[in-house]
Amino acid sequence: FTTTLGGPKSIYRSFFGSNFMFELKRNLIILLCGGISFAGLVMVYFSVINLEPEEIEINEIDQTLIGRSVTTSGLIKNKNLHPDGHLFLTISDGKKDLQVPIFSNLMVALNENEIGERDFKLKSKIYVTGLVDEYRNQLQVIPRKVRDIKFSEQEDLFS
Repeated sequence: FTTTLGGPKSIYRSFFGSNFMFELKRNLIILLCGGISFAGLVMVYFSVINLEPEEIEINEIDQTLIGRSVTTSGLIKNKNLHPDGHLFLTISDGKKDLQVPIFSNLMVALNENEIGERDFKLKSKIYVTGLVDEYRNQLQVIPRKVRDIKFSEQEDLFS
């Protein structure tokens, strides 16, 4: 009569044999990949929230910047209040003009902060942050938030 256990060596081989090592390596690789992926996502998140728009002169804004966020400044050369509540500005740095459409939803938010069309005075300096876009062959910077519009006499209207 013989025993199938084979003693302590066979128990060790069955427990720490090739299947056990394969599973251990597999689990370690999965854990390592997950950790690296998580660290990468955290780095991407923090780089995006700390991303500052590029500060650029109006005359340097061209088609290569379409889709990018920029900050620029200029004097209000023209303004037009649309019946739907949009305010269309033309600002200039003396070399080039730039369109700045302030759409009605942002105008409502500005009005809630006691900023209205009357505050956009001709020949006053304005700082605008927004996305560069093109409409009817004209470049424009489109502000999206109240904080994207600042007047020269105020460092930050909405702190």
